[in-house]
Amino acid sequence: MPRFLVKSHYVKNIGFTLIELMIVLSIVALLMTMVGPFALNIIDKTQAKQERLSIENWLRKVSSLSFYSGQVLWIEFNGRLVSLYNPKKQQTIEEIRFESLFFQPQKLVFNNKGKTEQKVIQGTFNGQKISLDVTFSQNLK
Repeated sequence: MPRFLVKSHYVKNIGFTLIELMIVLSIVALLMTMVGPFALNIIDKTQAKQERLSIENWLRKVSSLSFYSGQVLWIEFNGRLVSLYNPKKQQTIEEIRFESLFFQPQKLVFNNKGKTEQKVIQGTFNGQKISLDVTFSQNLK
């Protein structure tokens, strides 16, 4: 029989079958369900730590502002909202809202030397009780 009339028994497979694609996709989906929550948890923890560092740096800034301006400044903590007030002008200077930090209602007063009588601020951080040290303001001369 001539060669061009004979059908080849060997057919090249080009591409993947539907079953192979479905198996690979199901394996990828399974891995994503296992790894996804860990990745989201790490992102949440990082954002929460960033908020804690942010409030600590902000408190230092307010202490310095009080010292350099020679003004008494109040910080009021109320839930997720932290507000900076100038009692002489009776105005709110700045407000910050947090996602991970929560504070019981309390007031922190910086005198005109940037110092405060209160040593710590109580709050919760991701559901755990924390104490923020505010003695850094005592280092100003």
